[in-house]
Amino acid sequence: MEIFIYATSSGSEPYEVRFATEGNRLTVTCDCQAGTFGKLCKHKTELMAGDATRLFDPRDAGKLSEAQQLLARAEELRIVAAEIARTEKIIKEQTSINRKAKKRLQSLLNEGVQLV
Repeated sequence: MEIFIYATSSGSEPYEVRFATEGNRLTVTCDCQAGTFGKLCKHKTELMAGDATRLFDPRDAGKLSEAQQLLARAEELRIVAAEIARTEKIIKEQTSINRKAKKRLQSLLNEGVQLV
């Protein structure tokens, strides 16, 4: 079984994201530059997350639903996606803490600090 969904790109031409099953195995590929090298791309990840705004043609919403049904059967993907979501939340929180610390450091450097 194959499901082909066209994803929006930064250019005028869409990228083709392919959800394919062979036996009990699911593969997801994209023909964007990153995808042709087997890399993870936003086209795959956003469609896998069910993001309909990534659809080049809104009429492909039914295909996106079909792909979501396949993905619901892929436990390992759900586990890894949950891990990514968890670590991205941590990164966001730590980035905020880091940004505040850098602002404070810059303020200290500009204002001067007491020498001991």
